[in-house]
Amino acid sequence: MAFVYRCSGAVVTFAFGVCFARMMSIEEYGVLVSLMTFGLIASTIGLVGQQLRVLREIPSLAAEKNYPAIESLVGKRVHVACLGTIAATGIGLLIFVVAHGRGVVFGRWEHSTSLLLILPLALIEMQSSVGHALGSVNLALIPRDVLWRLLIILFGGALFAAYGHPLKAADVFVIATGVLVVLIAIQQVHLRHLAGGHRLFTKVVRRSKESIGDALSTSAPFWVTNTATALFCTIDIVIVSVIVGPESGGYYFAANRIALLLDFFLATFCIPAVPLIVRLFDEGRRTEITRIMSGGTLAAFIGVLGCVVALALVGDLVLMAFGQHFVRAHGVLMVLAVGMLASTYFGVGSIALNMTGHERAAMKIMVITSVLGIAAMVSATWMFGIWGTAVVVVGVWIANRAWLAAYIYAAEGIDLTATTMLCTIARRATRMVA
Repeated sequence: MAFVYRCSGAVVTFAFGVCFARMMSIEEYGVLVSLMTFGLIASTIGLVGQQLRVLREIPSLAAEKNYPAIESLVGKRVHVACLGTIAATGIGLLIFVVAHGRGVVFGRWEHSTSLLLILPLALIEMQSSVGHALGSVNLALIPRDVLWRLLIILFGGALFAAYGHPLKAADVFVIATGVLVVLIAIQQVHLRHLAGGHRLFTKVVRRSKESIGDALSTSAPFWVTNTATALFCTIDIVIVSVIVGPESGGYYFAANRIALLLDFFLATFCIPAVPLIVRLFDEGRRTEITRIMSGGTLAAFIGVLGCVVALALVGDLVLMAFGQHFVRAHGVLMVLAVGMLASTYFGVGSIALNMTGHERAAMKIMVITSVLGIAAMVSATWMFGIWGTAVVVVGVWIANRAWLAAYIYAAEGIDLTATTMLCTIARRATRMVA
């Protein structure tokens, strides 16, 4: 089920990029993807790691059906997330004030409508994480990964058909915000059903009395890790748009999004695996975690390998779906795709470390690789354009995942890479031949 939803999300994400590339000028398209990326980053920072905390804390309570405790816990997490997201929105507004009239993507007031996205994005992320922790694949994936972009495409297409002129980025930001608000309201019904009738996200928020200082202190590792991950996965688009220009940002976005779609094999596996890792680790079953994670990583690696071969053969045709001129990003796409293949081999270390009590180690690794990577990315983009960006991104993807996998193997003896499963298959093949 998770695989089907992830495939649907990948298709809708690709359709989103293609449709708006066709309905907008390349400059407005660059602004759209850059500021939507900025909104995602800001909402991630504003969440203060609360979505990861509920993923770590709820599964054991859910297994016991202790819904009152879940209600109280979620209320505290949402309270902190709302305050953090409001602060992030204020900082974002300050950036627009400082940059006004300077000719960059943040320089026009109409583009500040992108700030409307920050709070709804944070809330729907919290809802998805709670639903995920409660065992709902539907709530974890469909609203945010599929329905949101699909509805934006439909409403944006209707607006384009009605007026017949290229869409403005500001119009799409308003549509996206409205769609998020509606989806959040609808999800509350499903979430309340999962929680045994308890009113998550509403009643408990007002009763939460947890100290903000205590919440920030305990959430710091999750917050920093998640922020560093989000920054490095998305900041490259903003850097390209600011340094090289919105047009190059649009071309790079197309290549980058297609390459990141290849990660959906591993991301799909993580949906059912995350709550399972928590329970198995609490029970001390580390060998079982290795078997599951290594097998999932190998399956994902094989899937990505097939996609890389396909992109080498027909990647230019895939890019041409965005428009004729996007074919010039084919080389960059192949660099990113090969990098994704190599990084997939090492599994998903950040999730595994956060779910097994090593969140501070995950924070350290993510911060070091992200800070060094972003600094190198700025320099490489300045000197070599989008080719420099792609090479640095690939290098940090591989280094980050390899380091995370090595750490958890040294600390817990858990192998996240495809190595264990490959060795198992090789031994079985050898016995069969013998």
